[in-house]
Amino acid sequence: MPIAVMEHHVQACSQLSTYDLAERLVKVWGELEKAALSGAISLQSDCILGVSARIAKAVDAEPGTFNCESDWPQFVEACGRIEEDPSQVLSWIFSALYWNRLTRFKLSTAWLYTNALRVQLRLPALYLSFDQLGPFLGSLSGSGPPLYDGQTFYLEDYARPAKDIVGTSVASSWIS
Repeated sequence: MPIAVMEHHVQACSQLSTYDLAERLVKVWGELEKAALSGAISLQSDCILGVSARIAKAVDAEPGTFNCESDWPQFVEACGRIEEDPSQVLSWIFSALYWNRLTRFKLSTAWLYTNALRVQLRLPALYLSFDQLGPFLGSLSGSGPPLYDGQTFYLEDYARPAKDIVGTSVASSWIS
């Protein structure tokens, strides 16, 4: 729900309530979770655009584009191997997607994509609660212009693993 609230304010999704938007994002997450469990999530820009396109389709909107697609492979290589430090690398990827790369549905695409990578790596997906939304956005803003310091922004500092949410499935935890 916090991701849906943010997308509702940022995007032209006013035809949907935040609850409707959250419900649609949950469905997209279900598809991505299945893809991640089958190993179908890659670090390539077309995979990220596919996530963004799923979100756009789910909310009956036009998909965005990927900025500076040609230098994405060099960025990913500079991040290092995800398996060696998933927290730092995925946070850096999240920050780069949000600040530099995506033109639409930045927050939801970055969130769902990095969570899909986490699931593919057999790590729990992360859940963002409303009480952490402000601090999360504050930290995210510090990873953007003018410094673009993605190395001090860690998703885990503001979110908790979905498995820590007692009595819920991963998908239902997205709208709690």
